[in-house]
Amino acid sequence: MSDLSALGDVKALIAASDAAALQELMAQLTAAEIREVLAGLDPADFPALLEKVDPAVLRTLVEGVGTPGELKQFLDMAGDSDPLIHQFIAKAGVDVLLDRVFALMGTRFLPDRVGGENGVVEWHIKTPGEIKVYHVDIADGRAEGHSGPAPGRARTTLTMSAPDLLRLCAGTLNGLPAFMNGKIKLAGDMIFGAKLPGAFDVSG
Repeated sequence: MSDLSALGDVKALIAASDAAALQELMAQLTAAEIREVLAGLDPADFPALLEKVDPAVLRTLVEGVGTPGELKQFLDMAGDSDPLIHQFIAKAGVDVLLDRVFALMGTRFLPDRVGGENGVVEWHIKTPGEIKVYHVDIADGRAEGHSGPAPGRARTTLTMSAPDLLRLCAGTLNGLPAFMNGKIKLAGDMIFGAKLPGAFDVSG
């Protein structure tokens, strides 16, 4: 797409409730172009867009996320609405989104923030109807995210909702207050676990 003339088209199609035409238009865009279109929309348009857009478009958007800033852009559109965020996650695909988030963790890891310590961290992510389990293996200054429970005993287990995981990774949720108010629950090695929210670069 050479320009953002599609933005006006998207707004018009949302207003006209023309789901088929909207899906056809959005399917032609790259992940970067979809993000640019979303940035130009009013947040009030987001629920209607989410209802009409094809799930494949949202998967393209999720698979193209590469920075906390790109994740934050979506959260800004959704506002502080957990139901709206859950709706987005469900339509894009829970596994698709969480796989992407945990794959990116390794690229944003700051080993000095955990004092060079090693350990396997299990993450329990609450979504409507089920808890998704992932683990992050921290060793030798690197972190690798994987789907499924830790192969052995996890050093620390973190439990949070899917919207709060996205907020944490986008840098809009402060880890320490989240522990204090119960948004993030911690089990196992408490000292090591308390370092984890600050162990990933959420800038950019």
